[in-house]
Amino acid sequence: MQTEQKPLARTYAEYAAAPDDYVTIEGVPPFLAVRLPGFTDFGIDGDVLVEAVRNAGPENGPATAGWSDALIEYGHQAMKRGEVAESNCNALQAEQDFLEASFWYFFARFPHILNEASAKAYQLHTAAYLCSAKHSPYPIEMVDITLEGKKGRAFLRFPNHTPSRFPVVMISGGVDVWKSDLEIHSLSEAFLKEGMATLLIDVPGTGESPVPASPPAHDWYLAALETLKSHPKINESKIGFYGLSFGGYWATKLAFLAPWLSGTVNTGGPIHYTFQPEWLDKLPFGLKMTLSRMLNLDPLKDHSLMIKELGQFSLEAQGLFSTGHQAPILSINGEEDELVPIQEFNFLKEKGVKQDTLIFAHDRHVASRNWRLHEQFAAKWLAKKFNE
Repeated sequence: MQTEQKPLARTYAEYAAAPDDYVTIEGVPPFLAVRLPGFTDFGIDGDVLVEAVRNAGPENGPATAGWSDALIEYGHQAMKRGEVAESNCNALQAEQDFLEASFWYFFARFPHILNEASAKAYQLHTAAYLCSAKHSPYPIEMVDITLEGKKGRAFLRFPNHTPSRFPVVMISGGVDVWKSDLEIHSLSEAFLKEGMATLLIDVPGTGESPVPASPPAHDWYLAALETLKSHPKINESKIGFYGLSFGGYWATKLAFLAPWLSGTVNTGGPIHYTFQPEWLDKLPFGLKMTLSRMLNLDPLKDHSLMIKELGQFSLEAQGLFSTGHQAPILSINGEEDELVPIQEFNFLKEKGVKQDTLIFAHDRHVASRNWRLHEQFAAKWLAKKFNE
């Protein structure tokens, strides 16, 4: 195939300048190489990223204890810098250093909690994120979401001004990007700057959500909505939802289950075609492991059960589009998404679903090469919906 004739990039800068010209970066697996430019958008040094992956060693890929142990050390270094900045009363630098530490611990946990080392990395990650939050201009509040006697923690952040009650956006990531990871933090900041509060909440089967993923797991979000509606600082008539990747699936579903929402944003979320066996079967092995873990299945066993269970997630199979009632939907993705086919948007159109669409040509999953652009677009789109 043509892609096998492409050379290996020697450095991160070489790859980042023309990612389509190279198979991957020397010493970096292709599935990780495509993610690295997105991480640099949030301030992580690309050369250090490549160094870290190489130092983890070819035998220590994601989901291994060796991977977690190697990357945790980068987190420790950033934590020490944050502690120095904190002792010098440099709040801005402390916030950034602790955020960087939270990234390295996230990377050590990536793609899911699959062993004791990744569980340790996740604990370190959440602690580092909350250290950063202490120095943020945007106040943060821990919120417990309770479903059938089980509690899960979400993070509620507020703009740095004091109206009586705020509009709020519930934000969820995907199967490997969780509520306090840099991508979700960046989204939260975009909405906060537009004057909206944000509730950062894990999708079922990830992070601190107490319920595994399943079609009826939307009850987790309905419980979160009830919690928000009763909060004294929240305007219960102005609530939206932003979902990234698999979070976009829940965003689309909530548009029909809670049509009173001001608006929902689906960035790269699956709808129907993604859940077909022929598509699921060709997904990368690492993603199949992560999806299995999200479903509370053994990630190392045969993935046929994972494929069978995910088939039930199709919104078409659940008869969701027959209600005739929906919240406004904004659908965003890259035209060349390798994980969720862009045809999902056409499928919604064929089913009579009303949606605004933002599609980026020559971009991949969640339109990651145009992150800053569509992040701001989504924030302004929802701000407009709150005022209609």
